[in-house]
Amino acid sequence: MRHYSAQRGEKNTQKMWKLRKLSVVLATLLYSHVLYADDKVLNFNLAAQPLHLSVEQLAHQANVQILYASELLENKNAAALTGKLSLTSGLKQLLKGTDLQVEQHGDIYIIRKKNHNENKTATVPANDTGHLNQATVIEPMQTSNRLQLAPIVAYAEADPSVYDQPRSVSIISKAQLENRPTRHAADMLEQTSGVYSTVSQQDPALSVNIRGIQDYGRVNMNIDGMRQNFQKSGHGQRNGQMYIDSELISSVRIDKGATSGIGGAGAFGGISTFNTVSPEDYLTDDKNFGGKLHLSAGSNATKFIGSAILAGRYQDVDVLFAMSDRQLGDYSPGTKGEFGNIRVNNDTGHYDQFLDQIKQSKVTDTNYKMRSYLGKIDWHIDDAQRLKLSYIKNETSTPNASALKDIHNPNDYSDYYLGWTRTGFSQIDSQSMAIDYQFKPENLSWIDLKTKLYYVDTEDYTDTYPTNTLKTNGYWATTRMRTYGLQAENNTDFNTGDRSNLRLNYGVDIFYDKGTSRSDREVMVGVTPAGNRSLSSLFGNFTWDYDDWLKLQGGVRYDRYRLRGSTGFDVVHFPYTKENPCTAARIRGCNGTIREYQEWHVNDEAGKLSPTFAIAVKPGLEWLELFANYGQAWRPPAITETLTYGSAHSTSTQYPNPFLKPESTKAWEAGFNIQQTDFIFDNDRFFAKVAYFDTQVDDYINLHIARVKPGIFSPSIGNAAYVNNQSKSKFRGIEYQLNYDADWFYVDMTYTRMIGKNDYCTNSAWLGDVTYVGGTSGNYYQVPADDWNSSRRCNDGTIFNASAFLPGDRGSLTLGGRAFDHQLDAGVIVRFNPGYQDYSTPSNFPYLADWPKYTLYDVYANYKINDQFTLRGSIENLADRAYVVNYGDIQSSTLGRGRTFQAGLEFKF
Repeated sequence: MRHYSAQRGEKNTQKMWKLRKLSVVLATLLYSHVLYADDKVLNFNLAAQPLHLSVEQLAHQANVQILYASELLENKNAAALTGKLSLTSGLKQLLKGTDLQVEQHGDIYIIRKKNHNENKTATVPANDTGHLNQATVIEPMQTSNRLQLAPIVAYAEADPSVYDQPRSVSIISKAQLENRPTRHAADMLEQTSGVYSTVSQQDPALSVNIRGIQDYGRVNMNIDGMRQNFQKSGHGQRNGQMYIDSELISSVRIDKGATSGIGGAGAFGGISTFNTVSPEDYLTDDKNFGGKLHLSAGSNATKFIGSAILAGRYQDVDVLFAMSDRQLGDYSPGTKGEFGNIRVNNDTGHYDQFLDQIKQSKVTDTNYKMRSYLGKIDWHIDDAQRLKLSYIKNETSTPNASALKDIHNPNDYSDYYLGWTRTGFSQIDSQSMAIDYQFKPENLSWIDLKTKLYYVDTEDYTDTYPTNTLKTNGYWATTRMRTYGLQAENNTDFNTGDRSNLRLNYGVDIFYDKGTSRSDREVMVGVTPAGNRSLSSLFGNFTWDYDDWLKLQGGVRYDRYRLRGSTGFDVVHFPYTKENPCTAARIRGCNGTIREYQEWHVNDEAGKLSPTFAIAVKPGLEWLELFANYGQAWRPPAITETLTYGSAHSTSTQYPNPFLKPESTKAWEAGFNIQQTDFIFDNDRFFAKVAYFDTQVDDYINLHIARVKPGIFSPSIGNAAYVNNQSKSKFRGIEYQLNYDADWFYVDMTYTRMIGKNDYCTNSAWLGDVTYVGGTSGNYYQVPADDWNSSRRCNDGTIFNASAFLPGDRGSLTLGGRAFDHQLDAGVIVRFNPGYQDYSTPSNFPYLADWPKYTLYDVYANYKINDQFTLRGSIENLADRAYVVNYGDIQSSTLGRGRTFQAGLEFKF
């Protein structure tokens, strides 16, 4: 008989069975009333291959024991197994088309022939004192000779599939989300290597930054595969926002860098997938009704966070309904220590007073309300077909705040302090719906089809309050983005021999964005303009595995986009030429200037072919894998970058750029994976992934101020436009992910080291055609301003978005333990930032790198009262440290939350 578990190799197998020989021999026939372990739900990605290899890899991933007679799996092949399934369902899928079946007995899974007596269980004769590896026949045995096997712990904290990939992938588990409850959606990302968010605590929207790259689809932010492409122009460092409640999330997957598969179109930064809960999370083969109720509240304005989830099954249809709600008030920041030299308006004369005042005051306008609804219907049409319907809706109400600024006493202007003023209020409604269809016929390895048709609609209604004394300049504005998407992919598996297998993955990925904007202030309408843009992608990939030591991956995608819309603005000219000059003695005697509307009807279309390649090698050590990958990618300009024209207030105006070039990237990565069991103690596990990355981008698009528009030379720092960077943008660094789990004790560590600093060079006159009034008395005429039309300026501090600086270094460490037969799970989370403050930049630049160092301590404890009730408690920022989160929005400079207690009760049924 063979025994496969997370322990690999003859030496480990013999060591374990020497300790337990007698109990194992007797206990392979278990009592029928043994309590079943929770049937874990896992994300499978197994290639078509010999059946014994698939079973071994599945046991390794789930870290459970699977027993079978060795000859049972000989000369049998397994089809590819992908997707989210329970462990039992995964084994059943592997055994389809064979004469075998699987039985679960506690934490042991036994594979045997279907024609055995259903009341008998696979056993080894009690008088067999040989090693189980030598057994060839499984014989029935009387129940009087049965002895229960000591339970085998199935760890589920870390996802082993992360460490099987020849590239950088991170997965945020449900356990991580529960251990450190999120009050802002960006909290979910803080313990993940290479992932940041330009978060403002005064804005509940989430913007994902991967390795310094974000905005306008550079990172595909999606919910269950549905792209969240909403964008709204503003002073914040976010030009791509999504709304999601972590209460309804089962996990988050971060794929870093360019890919040639589903979701990779235009997303050279990576893909962030927020997976919501599904019926299979609460239902099993013998459980047709289930769900969860979670209620929590806490100190420091944590008024309420909760959710209700209900799942059920009727025949072949699974359904799920869920609702979540969170209500938070204005919180108090940490009061201990210093949090930097926040530079505002070049005034540093009262900093000690200002900073102390900020620490002792609440962070205003951080209150918000969010309610979400989720519905899913999953129809298992037959063994080969599956149809899913899903719908998620999010309603968010939030005040809007100004940037951190001087707030003056209206009765004494010389008396002022640093703070924020409320500028308006927003109501955001977002809904996403999808139809998924899967077709995977039994015994056909060439077809494993998955399709998705989806629609996302996000609308932001904002009231902006008046600022002048007459209260006449207030306005309302509605910004809406609708995205229509179609995805289809198929996997074809080839068995290329006993020692190798080949998988092909190919398909299409299409989405269409339609943006609209309305306002009672005309110049506001085009700030986030109307327009439409489509991006279509054909892709193909191969993965070839050889003998479990060599893996080759390659792919290519062809992207094609089309952008349509109209834009323009008034251009002021001097209506005289050298051939027809103004003959007045003084220039004021001329007829003056004329104002003409310059309009562009944009109908751009272009395509690009982008390859990817990866290799992974195990250099003679089962626990070590070396990998490297290379990829090219391409992102065409977005609607706002191309068509924007308007003004949110009187001091600045955004202008269009219909001549933007697409961004193109070349990236490579090299690193290693470690997967080691019995590392320190028997049955423990150690995982590690370390990678160096280097992404170089040509024609990176940034918003710059101090642009010189066409027409008579009229410079203004408030003139803004999106322009291509004429220098190469580089995003480089090293990431570390380490996980150790000994059951009673576990450690999780991440660290990101960012390297270098980018240069930026642009043409100030981005559209050219700047002119002067030339000539002399009696002979005035318009002449080209050649000095400005050819002007190229570098690193002049005119960038007006987050890419002015790379993120700083950041790390996290979790130390936890389990006790009382896993009823208690408690630990401490350390978040640390070594600090990033760039004083080489003048303090009057609009964006500054100013994230001082900090170390924060969070503690958590979860106590499982029984199989249904769990108590959860946590303390965030235990030492009440004052800090601004690394790479947080430097315009708002909202301090992080001070010491906060939270407690909750979870009821599962």
